[in-house]
Amino acid sequence: MQTISDNALLNMLRSEDNASFEVLYQYYFPTIATYIINNYGQNEDAEDIFQEAIIVLLQKVRQPGFLLTASLKTYLFSIARNLWLKYLRDNKLMPVEDVSVYSCTTEDFSIELHQEKSKDEKVQSWISRITGHCQRILKAIFFYREPVEVLMKRMGWKNRHTAANQQYKCIQQVKKIKAKEEGI
Repeated sequence: MQTISDNALLNMLRSEDNASFEVLYQYYFPTIATYIINNYGQNEDAEDIFQEAIIVLLQKVRQPGFLLTASLKTYLFSIARNLWLKYLRDNKLMPVEDVSVYSCTTEDFSIELHQEKSKDEKVQSWISRITGHCQRILKAIFFYREPVEVLMKRMGWKNRHTAANQQYKCIQQVKKIKAKEEGI
């Protein structure tokens, strides 16, 4: 299939040309499906979210004065990502980008002595107790899988050695909390 510009595809969507839906699915679904599957979802979830994202996209492009300010792929991915994060929050699953909201406070939980925390709950608890700076670094590396070069630029680090040192120090914070909690 030949490539098509974002504007041409938007015009096809406005006129509800079936070929536009095929193009969306062929070019944009794999990226969205990979994101959802890597973040606690199944292929069926990815299909549902993708369909919902297309519905939202159609509603947006039909509005008078709609202006696409990013690539269509980026725009559709953002819609799908937001829908997926909302689904995770609504179903009390862990939103990958929002580990900080799982800080342990006694008001949020009723503690039962017989209930063992899952591995994910333990990791969330440990991460919630390290510095905010380290939370951002570890989330960028392990949850977002952000390339080191991007993280270096965002954090203002001069080289990979600094990045590696920062990562090491943050992991050590988590290990220290883990050891303290487990009595090691």
